Amino acid sequence: MNNLPPPPNIRELYADDCLNVLKALPSDYVHLVYLDPPFNSKSNYNLPFRGKYKNARPVEAFRDTWTWGADQDQYYVELNEDPITRPIVRIIDFARQLEHGEKDSLGSYLINMAVRLIAMKRVLKSTGSVYLHCDPTASHYLKLIMDAIFGAKNFRNEIVWSYRTGGLSKIRFPRKHDILLFYSKGVRYRHNPLKEIILYDKPFFTSGRIKPDQNGKYPVEVYVRDVWEDGVKPIVNTSKERMGYPTQKPIKLLERIITASSDEGDLVLDPFCGCGTTLHAAENLCRQWIGIDVSRFSVELMKERLLSNFGFKGNGLTNEDIKVRGTPNNISEAEELANKDPFEFEKWVCGLIGAHGMYHNPGDRGRDGGIDGVIRFGILQQNGKISVKKTHAIVQVKGGKVTPDSVRALSQTVEETGGTAGIMVCFEMYMRTVNNNRKKDTFRDVTGIYPVIQGFSIEELMNNKKPKLPPVTFRQSGRIHDIGNIF
Repeated sequence: MNNLPPPPNIRELYADDCLNVLKALPSDYVHLVYLDPPFNSKSNYNLPFRGKYKNARPVEAFRDTWTWGADQDQYYVELNEDPITRPIVRIIDFARQLEHGEKDSLGSYLINMAVRLIAMKRVLKSTGSVYLHCDPTASHYLKLIMDAIFGAKNFRNEIVWSYRTGGLSKIRFPRKHDILLFYSKGVRYRHNPLKEIILYDKPFFTSGRIKPDQNGKYPVEVYVRDVWEDGVKPIVNTSKERMGYPTQKPIKLLERIITASSDEGDLVLDPFCGCGTTLHAAENLCRQWIGIDVSRFSVELMKERLLSNFGFKGNGLTNEDIKVRGTPNNISEAEELANKDPFEFEKWVCGLIGAHGMYHNPGDRGRDGGIDGVIRFGILQQNGKISVKKTHAIVQVKGGKVTPDSVRALSQTVEETGGTAGIMVCFEMYMRTVNNNRKKDTFRDVTGIYPVIQGFSIEELMNNKKPKLPPVTFRQSGRIHDIGNIF
């Protein structure tokens, strides 16, 4: 199985710990690895939702806090037994000595990263490259780990991505940059030099051959250096590509990396994929890709993002083009997940249905615990010209029995959140209860009439059907309107 070339058109998503997936992939397989792992920030990050429902508590996307346990003990023993990886143990020992009673957070973080980076090196082609995205919290420790795994001689750049966003400090300079540690696996590796336009106040390099622009600046094409500033803007509240996902990175950042260190048709791997920006950029640039994330919600969110952005281009991506592993593939597996882990079942359903965020009150019952996910959409109105009213639908997921009271309570939850619609998702056997007890009110826009409360079965969802909501794109007078970027 080792050293096999990747088959054409690899588009794969895995809902699992990346260590498990990496161990199963062939050696010498991918051309480029980009990873944006947790930074050991000692913070928890929530799944996105913007609404008026003040009683709901946010759902964690991931927890960036680390403790030492049995798994870390086992990793430590295995690394220490091998002379090649033993220097990593010395680095971790040093880091643990600096923690001063902080429960081995740094040591645990580093050893978890080390075993995964070792697995990434194995699947990377001999001509491949890896970019580790981090911040000053742990970049200096991670560089030592990377030196030990990939070799100091294969270190290529410490790239500084500098950006300007809000926030300041009275006790230090604002922290406004991330670090990208760029390593190759060997001496020979792919690198495509990039260029950018820099504006100078006076003629530079090319003397008088360059004419000034309308602002009196002289544009000069230069090679991209290892400090990235104006060419890559960060995600802010007003960014069109913003999904609200914590730690989301801009597409331009990933396109720059992928363009520099791979060619068309190459295979790109992101083992901490989040909301799928790496995959979006890879698809844009005609690369194959593999994305891994431990969250089922994130995996379904990525799939929905890719289908909504590339489903209308050329022949268009379809569900069959994207292979998803680690999530239920049939009703029996869906029922098993619902019984084994109801909350993971909720997250999987919310991602599959296209929810933009999640809220959950663990242990609460009735209408105060009625939000599992949210779908944002626009109501199209036409009074001479088309306008869009922003709103949302509440998603409530039931992995077991549905009661009449829970159906009736959904209407109240929609009203309390300032929403327009509610969707009760359950197995087909309970759909009669939903349909017999839901309000039959409707709302309309220029594209049609839609139910305020509707039932939607897991069976329909797994057959790639979607709830009845106004479309993100519509055609009028020969023109295609896209309202997907109003949020």
